Amino acid sequence: MENSYVVSYDVGTSSVKTVLVDFDGKVASVSIADYSLLIPQVGWAEQEPDAYWDAVCASTRQALAQAGISAGSVKGVVFGTQWRGIIPLDAQDNVLHNNIIWLDSRASRQAEKLNEKMNDEIFFGNDYWPKLMWVKEKLPEIYEKAESILEVNAFLKFKATGRKAVDLTNNFIRTLDVELQTYFNKVLAAAELDADKFPPLVMTTEWVGGISSKAADDMGLLEGTPVFGGCGDIPAVTIGSGCCGDDDAHVYLGSSGWMGTVTKRGSSKGDFYLTFEKDKDLRIGGIKSAGMSFNWAIDQFFHAEKEQLKEDIYKFVNQEIADIPPGSLNMIATPWLFGGILPVLPNAKAGFYNITNLHDRRHIVNAVLEGICYQVRWIMDIYQQKIGKIINSIRVVGGGTSSDHWMQMMANVLQIPVEVPENSQHAGAVGTAYCAFIGLGLCDDFEDVKRRIEVEKRFLPQKQHAKTYDALYEIFKGICPEMENIFHSINE
Repeated sequence: MENSYVVSYDVGTSSVKTVLVDFDGKVASVSIADYSLLIPQVGWAEQEPDAYWDAVCASTRQALAQAGISAGSVKGVVFGTQWRGIIPLDAQDNVLHNNIIWLDSRASRQAEKLNEKMNDEIFFGNDYWPKLMWVKEKLPEIYEKAESILEVNAFLKFKATGRKAVDLTNNFIRTLDVELQTYFNKVLAAAELDADKFPPLVMTTEWVGGISSKAADDMGLLEGTPVFGGCGDIPAVTIGSGCCGDDDAHVYLGSSGWMGTVTKRGSSKGDFYLTFEKDKDLRIGGIKSAGMSFNWAIDQFFHAEKEQLKEDIYKFVNQEIADIPPGSLNMIATPWLFGGILPVLPNAKAGFYNITNLHDRRHIVNAVLEGICYQVRWIMDIYQQKIGKIINSIRVVGGGTSSDHWMQMMANVLQIPVEVPENSQHAGAVGTAYCAFIGLGLCDDFEDVKRRIEVEKRFLPQKQHAKTYDALYEIFKGICPEMENIFHSINE
């Protein structure tokens, strides 16, 4: 007799990872399908919506086949996705434009207009509402024809079930938080956006519909298989890290990165936060390019080896940099390839500082990893100062956890223990699966999830390196203010 499974999707910026998770929370099969990132102009970032669906269907069939699991053993489907996409559909549900994804920063002028109307300075060209304004201003025919505007999660739920609905964590039009809804309404009015173009709200654990006949044929699943609300990738990773309780903190190291802390409703006011549950918020400090910075460094400085070693390049590079001393001989790298998120300026860019003849490519790559750790520490310090609570340990998930060197470095820079939970590289998909488990009645709530996810590795800070990293961290924080005029001049 076969076990029962949930098919959980981690739909990122470069690929979809399809994961079969059994009812004990164990990963049974993983399949990955890639799609392209389109850069029509500098600062723009788009993807073809149908490419997501094609990748979902191909990877679902592959995940089932490689595990030898029948479609009948799949009891639920749930999507965890990149956030803040803009996918307009007409009255016949035809896609009118490529998805303008979260990485896109084309709407600087619209952000200025919105800041002026809101009498604030919080919006930038990569924010969701300014980009919706850009569509309305620059593509008025598409905006008018758009019967509905979806993000990636809603689009995939629609393709799977025929029903349009936006989950709580991906919804920036409707929310259960009365105060936040008032704010959303104020922004929508200032941006002159039509809320009726956006689908209704569903909870992350809510049943949305069954797999349609056509979708079942495309995906290799059974018609009627339940599809649940799902969530954005940030909440998915939070759940999968096991950091679902009040004041729990985690770091995600994927293509992008962030540090997230769960707080009681209302305690994050004045900061950037997401609605995580009905009574909890998720406070986020973001890093636009974490793994992307690491991959860029590998492509530039270990290109020949990557051509030969393929995926084994990461193991090779980690061996190469294992003996580089903490601080990379006083060289600092800033991981801002795609600009920054506050406290880093949006128009900041990556750089290397204090390179000497003693440095080689190993120091450069090591410094990139240290720069990402400094960025995490900066976010953590801001949180501790604002909230008035000390983080005594932190969990790290994502692809970066495959490097013990990086995890030990993180513990040394932060000077607190770093924990890596089980299935850390699949935390997003596992976390999303728990949304379905709760919906199916297999798990009580997200506090129950916290009790189920165990720690696999623990890295303790090495006190002898604290002085080196403290000094370089302070210098790192000063680079952006010192470079502000230059960044403005070059990247206007």
